Amino acid sequence: MGMRNHPGHWPLRLSRALEHLGWPSARGFQLGLALVVGAIVAGVLLTLDHVSWTAAVLGGVVAAVPALLTGHVALNLARALAQSSEQRELLSLDDELAGVGNRRQFLRLAERDWARCRRYGDDGAMLLIDIDYLRRINETMGQRCGDAVLLEVTRRVSATLRQSDVLARFGGAVLAVFLPHTDPLGALDAAERIRQQVASTPFRWDKAHLVVTVSVGVAHVHAGQLALEGLIQEVEAALHAAKDAGRNCVRAAPIQPRQSDPSKSVTPG
Repeated sequence: MGMRNHPGHWPLRLSRALEHLGWPSARGFQLGLALVVGAIVAGVLLTLDHVSWTAAVLGGVVAAVPALLTGHVALNLARALAQSSEQRELLSLDDELAGVGNRRQFLRLAERDWARCRRYGDDGAMLLIDIDYLRRINETMGQRCGDAVLLEVTRRVSATLRQSDVLARFGGAVLAVFLPHTDPLGALDAAERIRQQVASTPFRWDKAHLVVTVSVGVAHVHAGQLALEGLIQEVEAALHAAKDAGRNCVRAAPIQPRQSDPSKSVTPG
C-alpha cells in the first residue's frame, strides 16, 4: 500500500492542512462548527409551539458549547495523532537489529550524495559488505548468535568510517556504505580496512570463538550512471565477484571517468 493512501497518515494530512490555514482559521473552524450546531438547535426549537425567540437562541447557545469543546478536542487529537505518525515515520528509517539506518534511509541519503557528486564532478563511492556465511551461523549457533554477529560487524564497520559516510543495513546480511569525496583507490582502501577490521579479532559467543569475515564490493560514481540504480547495480556485481572469488576479499567495478570524456576505462588489477 502506498504512503499516500495509507490510513495512518490522515491525521498528518489534516494537521498540515490546518497549518496551511493557520491557527486563527483552526479557531474559526471550531467556532463555525459551534455556530452551525447552535443554529440547527435554535431552528428546531422555533418549529415547536410556545417557544419564543429568546428561548430558541438560548437553546442554540447551550447546544453550541459542547460543539465548541468537541471541535477543540478533535483538533488537539488530530495534532497528537499527526505527531505520533511523524515519529513512527522517523523511527521507520532505522534498522532496529543493526542499530543503523535501513535500506530506505540509505537510498534517500545516497541519492542526495550521488546527485551532488554528479552535479559538481566530485568523487564518491559505494560499498556493499556481506557477512560471510551468516545463515550458517544462524543455523548452527542460533538466531541470537547471528544477531549478535550482525550487530558487532556493524560496530566494527562503523569504527572505520568518517562522520560524513553513510552506513545502513541494506538487507539480510548486507551492509551498505556511501563514501562521499572518495576516489576509486580511496574506496578500495576503505573496503580493505573494513575487511581487516572484521577479521582481525574472533567473536566470542558463550564459550565459542567465531572467526567472522566479510566480502566487499566497491563501485564509484561516474558519468555513465544515469541514476543511483546504475551505481547499485555495479556494486552488486562487484560483491558477487568477491563471493565467487572465495569470500573474505574485496572486488571493485571497473574504474570509469567521473565526467563525460573519451578516456578509456581502467580495470583495477
